[in-house]
Amino acid sequence: MNTAPPSPPSRPLSPLRDLLPPRTATQVDDQVRSDAAPIPHEIALDADLEADGDKDLNDMSMALMPKKKKKKSRGGKKKPTGFEEYYVDAPITPAEYEEENDMYDSRIETCIQRYKAKRKFDNERSNVFDKYMALGGINTGPKTFSGGLNAKCLSEHDAQQIATMSATEYVGGDKHNVGKEGSTWVVDFEAVAKGFFSSSVPMHFDLVSEKQVKAHTAVIRNFLNYILYHSVCPEYEQQVKAAKVICDLADKELVAAKVVSAGLPGDYNIACSTLYGGYYLGLYCEDQEWAQGTIVTVGMSDMVAKQVVMAGLAAHGTDEQCERVAASHGHPKAISRVAMGFEITEIVHADEDAREFYDKQIGGRLRTTGIMRAKNWHNPELPPEDLTDDEEDSIFETAALSNGEHYEFWVDEDILDYCFTGMKVEATVHKLDTGVQYFDTVTSVRCSFFTFLDNERMMGWKHPVLIKDSKDIARMRADESEAP
Repeated sequence: MNTAPPSPPSRPLSPLRDLLPPRTATQVDDQVRSDAAPIPHEIALDADLEADGDKDLNDMSMALMPKKKKKKSRGGKKKPTGFEEYYVDAPITPAEYEEENDMYDSRIETCIQRYKAKRKFDNERSNVFDKYMALGGINTGPKTFSGGLNAKCLSEHDAQQIATMSATEYVGGDKHNVGKEGSTWVVDFEAVAKGFFSSSVPMHFDLVSEKQVKAHTAVIRNFLNYILYHSVCPEYEQQVKAAKVICDLADKELVAAKVVSAGLPGDYNIACSTLYGGYYLGLYCEDQEWAQGTIVTVGMSDMVAKQVVMAGLAAHGTDEQCERVAASHGHPKAISRVAMGFEITEIVHADEDAREFYDKQIGGRLRTTGIMRAKNWHNPELPPEDLTDDEEDSIFETAALSNGEHYEFWVDEDILDYCFTGMKVEATVHKLDTGVQYFDTVTSVRCSFFTFLDNERMMGWKHPVLIKDSKDIARMRADESEAP
């Protein structure tokens, strides 16, 4: 009977070996690679080992621990959008110059398409740019009945032709004769910029901060810079530069107009309106029993209103006005009330005597007032009134007499700080028998360059067509759904 030879005595294992995970070998491309499982960060040592040499073991465990790999950022650098403050297009080569001269000689359409291809538009910028294009007479939206782009079409045309066919901004057929006799359209970059920022932007966008306003003006300024850089229309270079000036002006005036619109009519005019039969008469209700415990911010009590009116009269009133108020025993009468527009011609801030009066005699309890001088202004955006011939003649005679009339209003200083010469205001103007004027029910505050273009009335308009059957109706509805 054969017996197995005795196995050789095993070598004592190192204490660390029992603690380490097993190692495996993997054959990869005829080479052996050793894959070791990760070593735990904390190694529990026996009490005997801790007593003998825990320092050496700790040093060894630290040496055996794998190094953490730094994660690489996947984002990388963001590509420029083209709307950065100091962004400019790359230098033009002679070949590109000759090519673009051929492109931009007579077609603004190609300029717009190339510009959009070289800029990264987000939803907000795209919305601003599309509305600007629409106001400027450029059709926006997909071209109808173009057949689309299929594989055969893509193979038969070059990149520039494909970009032209797929563009969403294009010049309509009714504008190809611009500048020629009989054309109903004229090129005016400055007027479109004025109309866009003073009329369209306040209507379509709720801009409440300077940052929001500058984000909108930057889009149009960037496009105008592109036109100048590429010499798209050198014959209109001065107009383009004038439009850039409007962008700079809009940065300041749009924010100021928003603040003034929220602040007007101000304490003094509310006080006059409360006492002399204006819009605010009877609106104050904080002294009513049912309003106790509620927060009321509309109107002004009669007692406070009298203090505000008399303080304004003492600070800015003439001797004649003060005598008339005294003769009326503090109860002047309203002699006229007109819903109208006026343009600010001069702003006079409170002088030292007026400030001292409000600070010392009033004790700072009331808001200091200054003087706003204005002249008549008619909003061209308003539709014509439906009047008879006799009424029209009467209106024209009254307007001719009132065109030279000037107004003086007393307005709170903190509101006057944001007013500027040329600002347009629409409100209801009242005149008292003492010669004092005030206004309430402010409906709009406009920029100094306010311009209303007939383009706004034409947006969405289409040539009338004869409807013959249901297919024509379906096609017409499809066109309307695609309109911006």
